[in-house]
Amino acid sequence: MSKKDDLLEKLLQRIAAAQPAEGAAAECGVVGRMDDIVRQSHIRMIRSLTKAYRQFGFQLLVDQATIGHGGVEDLDDDALIALHRDLERARDCITDGVTFEEAGLLRNRYS
Repeated sequence: MSKKDDLLEKLLQRIAAAQPAEGAAAECGVVGRMDDIVRQSHIRMIRSLTKAYRQFGFQLLVDQATIGHGGVEDLDDDALIALHRDLERARDCITDGVTFEEAGLLRNRYS
């Protein structure tokens, strides 16, 4: 690596460090893109939760999150983590006797 490349790399690192990360992925400690193992872990958990709680309407939450996408795999990192988080909240709603509507999990995209 040349001295010029080294300086450029250091500059890029400083710029990245100065910019705050945003979104659901950043809130979970993900900086940049998730690696494939982490993505697949979130997708597996989303599918497991959806299957385990199918009778409570979890598929509706997945369908809501994937409007305009081919499926869960096509969601970006932030949307994938947000969906996983919503499903965890939905599980808490069932335990607490709170409806998905009351918890704000069902959204009207067209209002």
